[in-house]
Amino acid sequence: MGGHAREILKGGANVLGIDWDEEAVRALPDPAVKVVVGNYADIKRIAEENDFVPVDGIILDLGLSMWQIRESGRGFSYEKDDELLDMRLSNLLSITASDIVNSYSLEELYEIFSKYSEEVNSWPIIRSLDRFRRMKRIMTVGELKEAIRIVTKSDATLARVFQALRMKVNHELENIRSAIINSYEILIPGGRLAVITFHPTEDRLIKRLIREQGYKGVRTRRIRAPQSFERSAQLRVITKNI
Repeated sequence: MGGHAREILKGGANVLGIDWDEEAVRALPDPAVKVVVGNYADIKRIAEENDFVPVDGIILDLGLSMWQIRESGRGFSYEKDDELLDMRLSNLLSITASDIVNSYSLEELYEIFSKYSEEVNSWPIIRSLDRFRRMKRIMTVGELKEAIRIVTKSDATLARVFQALRMKVNHELENIRSAIINSYEILIPGGRLAVITFHPTEDRLIKRLIREQGYKGVRTRRIRAPQSFERSAQLRVITKNI
């Protein structure tokens, strides 16, 4: 509910925001935007309940907010060594990143890392995690980093592993699929759905959905990214058939 909403409001549009993170919603400074706590996978139901259908346009921003990265204390960033490995976007979720790292089998961890991060060092990292967790439960960002650093010093690898865990904890690919299908249903003919992605797996899912559902979709050039964490952002725009 940051820059996107402010720019849309300047044009005189009505905006309904949806965020799964109740704490993030409470931290929002802008009272001009109505924000509902909910999963964007349920966008159709939420829009109908708030008398917000049909709609001219929808933006799905699949990234984290700066508040979540810097202030939430849930272990989203590999730079926050003392934070607990939580990574849940909603307190309705029961399984944390720490639960996954400590309880999942080696094969299950490999499936997560290969599916969500495409990390080439997945097996060496998993074996290192297994050695660490046999000695002590991995609870914090720093402890997870220590296990990974045995294998590689690469910050890019850290970012991919943390991203994979976050995506698994929050069922992100499943939610993205539901969000796109439900968003399309509430658009007016000619209405547009803009999806901002930050990971090739997300972008491939959207491309596959466009093909499967027969949507009219285009990928723009890479988004201009003033912040380093945004430099992988890509934009796909889906237009509802008239």
